[in-house]
Amino acid sequence: MHLRTFLLALGLLGALPAARAEPIAPLLAPAEAGRLRAQLWRTPAGPVRLRLLLQLANDLLARHEEQETPLDSAAVYGQQALALSTQLTDPAGHIRSLYVLGQLPRAGSAADTTGRALLRQGLALSQQARSPALEAAGWFYLANSYPRTKAGLPRKLADYARAAVLFAQAKRPLEHAYVLKTMADMHLLQGHSGQAEQELLHVLALYRAAGHRELHYTYDLLRGATRQVGNYQAALRYSLAAVESAQATRDTTLLDYLYSNVASIYKELQQPTQALAYYQRALQHARQRQVPAGIVSTSAAISRILLSQHRPAQALRFLQASAGAYQAASPGVYLRGLVECYVALGQYAAAERSLRPLLAQAAQPATSDMDRMNAHLASGRFYLAAGRYAEARPHLQQALRLCQSAGFLLQAASLHQLLFRADSAQGRFPAAIAHLQQYKRLNDSVFNAARHQQLASLQIQYDTRQKEQNIALLTKQSLLQQARLHQREQQRNALLVGAGLLLLLLGLGYNRYRLKQRSNRQLRAQQAEIAQHSQDLARLLAEQRALLTEKEWMLREIHHRVKNNLQVIGSLLHTQADYSAEPATLAALEQSQHRVQAMALLHQHLYQADRVGWVPLPAYVQELAMHLLDAFDAAGRVRLHLDLAPLALPVATATPLGLALNELLINALKHAFAPSQAGTLTLTGQQLTPPTYLLSLADDGRGLPPDFDPSHAQTLGLTLVTGLSRQLDGEFVLLPNPAGRGTVARLRFALPSLAVEE
Repeated sequence: MHLRTFLLALGLLGALPAARAEPIAPLLAPAEAGRLRAQLWRTPAGPVRLRLLLQLANDLLARHEEQETPLDSAAVYGQQALALSTQLTDPAGHIRSLYVLGQLPRAGSAADTTGRALLRQGLALSQQARSPALEAAGWFYLANSYPRTKAGLPRKLADYARAAVLFAQAKRPLEHAYVLKTMADMHLLQGHSGQAEQELLHVLALYRAAGHRELHYTYDLLRGATRQVGNYQAALRYSLAAVESAQATRDTTLLDYLYSNVASIYKELQQPTQALAYYQRALQHARQRQVPAGIVSTSAAISRILLSQHRPAQALRFLQASAGAYQAASPGVYLRGLVECYVALGQYAAAERSLRPLLAQAAQPATSDMDRMNAHLASGRFYLAAGRYAEARPHLQQALRLCQSAGFLLQAASLHQLLFRADSAQGRFPAAIAHLQQYKRLNDSVFNAARHQQLASLQIQYDTRQKEQNIALLTKQSLLQQARLHQREQQRNALLVGAGLLLLLLGLGYNRYRLKQRSNRQLRAQQAEIAQHSQDLARLLAEQRALLTEKEWMLREIHHRVKNNLQVIGSLLHTQADYSAEPATLAALEQSQHRVQAMALLHQHLYQADRVGWVPLPAYVQELAMHLLDAFDAAGRVRLHLDLAPLALPVATATPLGLALNELLINALKHAFAPSQAGTLTLTGQQLTPPTYLLSLADDGRGLPPDFDPSHAQTLGLTLVTGLSRQLDGEFVLLPNPAGRGTVARLRFALPSLAVEE
């Protein structure tokens, strides 16, 4: 039973959304890089030497980012370029030199280990030079400097959005499409698979219009987006298209990685034979290119296929023979593979011996969060298989914390499932039920959108077919009835005329023939008219369905564009603040920037929501609060506690409520705590008696001054909140916190009759 638990969890690492990024500019061929280095030493100080220094430095940075190669002389090239650009008084070269140095690791600098100060310095110079292309590059590099974590992704997306707008203004379509593709990658990390898929399809259209042929990186991201929602057929189609694109453009650097992606899709489609064939191709390509890390990871994947086929001894022999000599290139992957094989063989002592160096490596400061999460995950699965549930729980909990900080919904769902197994085995049933509920919620949040879309499409097709069949049946019945009535009338007339006028038999026969011919023509004309009406009705039904779908997409597009425009306005306010020296002006611009950002977040939720025009209140409030904590550099010292009823509000209610909440949060962060003081903000929302809703923001800061009277306060923020509460037909009060310390702001308002629970 323990072994079955372990094998059921083997697929978690394979579900990680892996996607490789192409560099924003093509890498230099080794021969070309060597030629440029030789030319550099022969070139005297001047514009040509500056161009060579920057070209070589940027190539080393891109190669390090994509292939993890050493940076070598990148720092030397950057420093020389900075000095030469200063000597030549070349503003563009000076800015590019700062960008190069800002992307380098800065372990020796206690003030800034990320190089963001140099990047911001280059950004300021590019804004002074009024160069949209250089400013866009600066925002792009600044976004890259933030970590790909749950806390870092909003900052990355905001800076990427600025870069995309500026690249579009500078008429740089390839860079514009590249940044949009990078944003789709970030949305994929956040679990917004549908949004990422639509963005990537737009990127494909931009690339094709610009004649860009290297589409395999975009296909690879589309593979990740469709795979995340369980659309494995589309994921397989995109992964095969990525392989074909790489082969057609002869960009085979990552062909082993693309082969592995095809294999992993076949594995999840329960087709191990095809999966093994593509893994063998990936391994052969990695060996030909002498990529040790690729050899280790692909060998571990093949061993898992063998484990799924109940061949653990063969899996262990293959892993040791194929990857043993290269294990130093990727020790974590190799050790995890050994643990899985030993557990499948029932050799728990050997598995635990392999776990020790794996956990020791995870404890090293240089280890990435992803490798650390995989190490704790492997440990938790081992202890589950061995029946040592108390030891499994802390490792699984640590893996869950690391997974949540990175924002991976599918992996977090699987970890909740493993914790459910551990708690259930120990009789911790309340905790087990909580983990099971979290697993269901996270799993459904990813797959429900695709299911609902498919069910809606099938329902529309069924209803349309039923209506068409009913129309055809009624048409046939009407024609048949008319034909019978007409035929009876003609027969009666003929009998009456024949009985009364025997002498005119020949004339009546001829007349009857003519009448029948005319009746047939009329009948055919009526049939044609009815058929035309049926076609018109079917066409109108199809147009109505198309118009409804187009209206929904247009609404989403409008909200999306409004969000983008608001972000551009925020960027303009931020830029204007850089040119303002007066404190009052700076404060006003910052306040305006926060209000614009609150509206941008509102419109972002409007087009991301399942129901167009509705805002999920808890998600919107949490993202707004996290943005303001980051903006006031208070995320590390001020804790945020949210307890909001799960409501969805229409835009007419959500807009004034979001602006009022933005002012209250800014007021609390500015006045409740001293610059270095830690504290807690508690934001609660509860429905009192229908339809009354109470929203409370409490802090444990220094509180209101003794002589402060909220009713006579003349500040713009409180004036706005008071006015917005009236707009909501509500009541706003500001009073001391009943808990003893701090202040509490309460906004009581009436929910609209349209508000629904999520």
